[in-house]
Amino acid sequence: MRFRVDYRLEHMRAYKFRTAQNFDFVADIIINNRLFCSDPRSLNDIREGDMRTGSNPGREAEAFEFGMKFQNALRGHRVCSLSKTFNNHLLWAHYAAGFTGMAIEVEISPSDATEVRYENSFLFLSDYFERDDVGGAVRRALTQKHPVWNYEEEVRIVTTETFYKLAAPIGRIIVGPRMSPPMVNALYLICSHYGIRLERAIDCDWGLETVGAQFTGRDPTTRSRGE
Repeated sequence: MRFRVDYRLEHMRAYKFRTAQNFDFVADIIINNRLFCSDPRSLNDIREGDMRTGSNPGREAEAFEFGMKFQNALRGHRVCSLSKTFNNHLLWAHYAAGFTGMAIEVEISPSDATEVRYENSFLFLSDYFERDDVGGAVRRALTQKHPVWNYEEEVRIVTTETFYKLAAPIGRIIVGPRMSPPMVNALYLICSHYGIRLERAIDCDWGLETVGAQFTGRDPTTRSRGE
């Protein structure tokens, strides 16, 4: 007898938004069960990885040395950005090409994820160099954003690896209400092969809801007479 493991008991659910235009990225997530982690310098907040010097009277040399170690460590780190929700119009508009893309539901270990803080204050090296806490400074710098981004409800995986390997298989993909029927059909074929539930987001007066995605071609799991 085979049992299905309920990964939700020990993992948190998050969403990776993708456009249909970059389908090779989508295929990589599904087939290789992994998430790409970006160079922080390619992300959209001007304050990504921003850490100011601060006030260090008489200890400028130490602060400069710590700042160099911080910058070197920062260059070796990468970030995977996810959201705690798919129910936000701005996320679909900004990261799923105006509702034509998708939200890929993933299960990640809570110990690997850090919730982003949305604060208007700057970060200062002087708060970290006393403890020589380079790692803490890097992680803090990569998990704080300006409050204008708080609608994203972002959680981040901060790592030194290019890819983050998912511990659990992809369970669900939610397509946008404006995704083209041929793209829905293509996703249906792939999801059927990998046992992934495919749903469509619809706009309701209480928010975004999901229903089964309609397949408009021939169901690949059935055979016509004579085959």
